[in-house]
Amino acid sequence: MARYTTLSPIELDRIVSQYPIGTALKLEEIPGGFGNSNFKLTTTEGEFLLKICDEKDSIELNMQIALLQHLHQHAYPTVYPIPTKDEKRLTHESFGSVMLYPFLRGKQPQSSPNALSQLGEALAKLHCIPPIAGLPCFAMGISQMIPFFEEVQGTQFATHPFVESLKSQLESMEPQLKAPLPMGLLHGDLFLDNTLFDDDQMVAILDFEEGCYDTLLIDVGMTLIGCCYTPQHQLNIEAAQRFLDAYNASRPLTESEWQSLDCFVHYAALSIAFWRFRQFNIRRPDAHRANTYQEMITRSTQFKRHKPDIYGKIKICL
Repeated sequence: MARYTTLSPIELDRIVSQYPIGTALKLEEIPGGFGNSNFKLTTTEGEFLLKICDEKDSIELNMQIALLQHLHQHAYPTVYPIPTKDEKRLTHESFGSVMLYPFLRGKQPQSSPNALSQLGEALAKLHCIPPIAGLPCFAMGISQMIPFFEEVQGTQFATHPFVESLKSQLESMEPQLKAPLPMGLLHGDLFLDNTLFDDDQMVAILDFEEGCYDTLLIDVGMTLIGCCYTPQHQLNIEAAQRFLDAYNASRPLTESEWQSLDCFVHYAALSIAFWRFRQFNIRRPDAHRANTYQEMITRSTQFKRHKPDIYGKIKICL
């Protein structure tokens, strides 16, 4: 669980006082996630999600808010922050950057054909929404990896097998990653724990903290890596097929995108592996999570092994 910030009762009361939500009754930690401190807040007016953004500065948060407001204009199925009492601010910064959301009922789904079909349609809808100006590029990819290689020079991590492998693979993939492919608005981190379902019906896609403007295939590859596997990292082939079918039905992939999809699935896996390696070995060392980057390598290997089974049944619309 990503709990980097704690709140005393006095601090909590000060935060709650800024919002039209009554008075605080109970605060409970929410497991899951890697980059924020998340809590379920119960007040005299109801239940809310209180999120302390531990790793975003004010510029990044303002861009995130602008993106959410843009998505709201396009009726996109996500959850939107609650403004403060003066209705001018969507963040409160007395104790770090706080954002408050309605607490939506639902649960994280299992990787199933039905769930992935809905996610495919929802992701395609997102990719058809025009991007807003000023969005950053994908934050876990090349733009962060290159500085990382310089950062670890002269340290014990410079010759770590993962770092050496990452550098080698990135060099071989870079020409294809920079090929002229369709670009647009991305979620950037579409894993199952960033979705919410009520029984078998999708309620929302959550957590647009990594929203960006980049190659659309990054999101497609990320969803395959993040949502089409069991907790034991076994590929759900039918779920992957249904995701690609539903996505392709709403936003048909170009021939060049189909040809590059394998590369971007692997790139998505490497980007998450890289983020976890850096986060839990260097920036916030955590012995229990230090090796979680290897899960993404396992998933990518599984995908390569089964891609003929997946692609063989896709309704390609060129």
